[in-house]
Amino acid sequence: MGYPELLKVVTKKLSDNIVTVSCPFSLLNKLNIGARMTIFHYDGDVIVWSPLPYNKEILNNAIKELTNEEYTIKYVIVVNTPHNMCASEYKRQIPGIKLVAPAPTKVDVDIDIKLGHDNALKIIKDEMWTSELGITDQSFIKNLELVYNSYHKNRELHLFEKNAKTLFVGDLLFNLGIHGTTTGTHTLEQYCPEVGYEKGFNPHSWWSFPTRYMQPFSIIGRYLMNDSQNIKKYPEETKKTLKLLNSWDFKEIVVLHGDVIKNGKEAFASIFGSSLN
Repeated sequence: MGYPELLKVVTKKLSDNIVTVSCPFSLLNKLNIGARMTIFHYDGDVIVWSPLPYNKEILNNAIKELTNEEYTIKYVIVVNTPHNMCASEYKRQIPGIKLVAPAPTKVDVDIDIKLGHDNALKIIKDEMWTSELGITDQSFIKNLELVYNSYHKNRELHLFEKNAKTLFVGDLLFNLGIHGTTTGTHTLEQYCPEVGYEKGFNPHSWWSFPTRYMQPFSIIGRYLMNDSQNIKKYPEETKKTLKLLNSWDFKEIVVLHGDVIKNGKEAFASIFGSSLN
């Protein structure tokens, strides 16, 4: 799996509290799927969701989009069991930081706050952050809600930011094969000129041909995303989990792989509609 040796990123401010940091990433060094980190800032507390490779300059520049005051990076959230390649370096570089993750991860990571099956099939919110996970920070209690999707193949965390009404997911949804990406009329954020690619670059060529189907309105994409959710293996648990996610009043979905989904509810229903009835 690979990030570029020279990491170039593009940042996008989603709200006064949220900025995304996106870059190229290739699965198995062949499939162009991109990567995205999100940074939350609340009253001097910083939370990192799905960390990219640690780079102090990139991290500081992204946080400056949200605040020029003093801040403390307090938490890194590992969104699922495979997405932990970069987390340990944050712990080595930033004293006192805590890692939140489903346990165990596929690569050994020193997790401070572990989520297991007992934390699944519920929305962790308000004072439940403390009773379920021992998190007392008001940044979580006032602004964030969490579902642990332990029945997904990658055992996913899903986060809802209440102020922006935005859902954050890991590998539950992809949004790569947007209309126009093969012809150059639409440029994926993670493969744009700012990160070193020519305008109109087609990320779905050669080995990456299958990625053109990884979007919410593709029949093949829907099949693959439902398969990753283990719907056939855990039908009832999956339905309950997906209904919990759909109960959130989200407008956009921030994915790790592909562009942010603007029509979040429509896209979610397109993929998982049969489980929401």
